[in-house]
Formats: sequence, structure tokens, C-alpha cells
Amino acid sequence: MSQDVTAQLKHTIIFNGLSDEVLSDLAQKAITRKLSKSDVLMRKGEPGDSLFLIHNGWVKIVTLDSKGDELIINKCGPGETIGEMALLDGAPRSATVIAMEDTEVLELHQDAFHDLLNRRPDVSLAIIRSYSERLRFSTTYIERAIDWSQKTAEGDYSFIDQTQPILHGAATDDDKATQLLSAFFAMVRKVKEREDGLKQQLEKLTFEIDQARRKQEFEEITSTEFYANLKEQAKALRQKRAQK
Repeated sequence: MSQDVTAQLKHTIIFNGLSDEVLSDLAQKAITRKLSKSDVLMRKGEPGDSLFLIHNGWVKIVTLDSKGDELIINKCGPGETIGEMALLDGAPRSATVIAMEDTEVLELHQDAFHDLLNRRPDVSLAIIRSYSERLRFSTTYIERAIDWSQKTAEGDYSFIDQTQPILHGAATDDDKATQLLSAFFAMVRKVKEREDGLKQQLEKLTFEIDQARRKQEFEEITSTEFYANLKEQAKALRQKRAQK
């Protein structure tokens, strides 16, 4: 079992390159956890006393919007590490992590992690590289969110056709941001549909108002004494012509 865990650790991003001896020592301290789809690995606000290394499967990192609806801010798969931020800054978990499918992770507690950092400073460099990758993705994510928000404010919904469902892989940060923001901007399609519906209702209401106004104007005209006299004169004229 320890050899299997060692092999798993070897294929994670931040531990790749460590000696078999170090990985074997870590394997003795790591705990294997298996999750089913929709299982919660950790919750926002909880104390962070361990990190998780994804062996197989995918998880989504989520937070809640003002209405309590789930907002996906990232997703991670095999070889990626999550939860290490709380071990470094001592703050509570910054987000909730939920399994998107059957998933297996390795859990490494704080003491073992700090001991590793003291013995192997190069692991710190790997963590920094991991953070740099996430920061670049966050920049792409924010840029895309701002761009789409501006287009929405201008009534331009053309970007909706670019959205994609959440998949397990994305070729680039731009693709990944598009996938994740698709879930967030799904509501834009509903806004557009509601806006189109309101426009149709407004056009229909305008037509009905015009019809009612014309009817009212006609009734006002036909109810006058002048119109009544004119109608009688026309009737008399028709009768006179008929007698000829």
C-alpha cells in the first residue's frame, strides 16, 4: 500500500522530482480518502490543518453568491494540490471543495507538511510555481468576467454562443475560464430571454393601446351631433338617388 501511495505522490505537481526515500516517508504519513460524486472534501470557513493531493477524479472549488447559489471558481484534477494555502497562512478555508465524480485524494496533515518544507526547500519552489499558475489563471478569469459583464451592460449577448459546459479538461487558461464562467453567465441567457419576452409584450401592449385609442377616437367622433347630422344627410341622399 505504501508503494502505491509513493507512486501517487510522485505524479503530483509539487512533489514531482523528490527522491523515492522522501516520497516513501511522506507515504507513511499520508491518508487515502475516497469520495463519491457530490461529497464535500472541505468547507469554506473550516480550519485548514491539511492539504489534499488529487490522485484521480475531479473536484470543483465553489463559493456562494448573495442568493446562496453555487458559484464555481475553479476545478482541479489528477496531480493537482488543494488546501495548502490554509497551511501556509493559518487562515480558515477560503472555499468549499466538492467532488464532481468518484475521486481519490491523499491527505497530508500540517505537521508532516511543515516537516517536509524544513527538510526540502525545493518543495517551496514547487508550491510557488503552482501559485503562479493559479494567479495567471485568475487574471484570465477576471479579464473574461469583466469583458462579458461589459457586453451584458451594453446589451451585447453574442458571447453566449461561446459558452461551454463544465468539462474535465481544458487546453488553455482561456478555455478553462470560458468553461467556468459558462456556469456563472448561464443566467445571462435567461436575462436575454426575459428581455426579449418583455419587448414582445411591450410591442403587443403598444399595438393594443393604439387600437384602443383609435377606437376611442372613432367613438368620440361618431357620437357628435355633427356626425349624426352628416349621417342623416348621407342617408337622405342615398334614398333620393334610389328614387330616381
